[in-house]
Amino acid sequence: MKIFLGIIATILIMLGLSYGFGWYKVFYTGTVEKAQQNVERKVYEETNSFTKGKRMEIIKYYKEYQECKTDEERKAIETVVSMSLADFDEDKFIKDPELLQWVKKMKY
Repeated sequence: MKIFLGIIATILIMLGLSYGFGWYKVFYTGTVEKAQQNVERKVYEETNSFTKGKRMEIIKYYKEYQECKTDEERKAIETVVSMSLADFDEDKFIKDPELLQWVKKMKY
């Protein structure tokens, strides 16, 4: 009987520990891991490759916008630029005043 109760107690302890560790993981994911991912994203967005890629994308859209023949094409590019650059800090990474003014016009 003692062995049977010991096995049941062990199973209950294991279930309780797994339940507790599961809630710990939920707490960790919602706090520490979330903050860590935000920091990693912030660091990535300031890397040279990311900022150069965004500048090249902006220049491409700027040239396409200049070559548009209809207002519909211009509106489509405005929409794409405003969505693509929503989280991009243009003031920090674009040095050309003409390009900066164009991006602000598209976004805002």
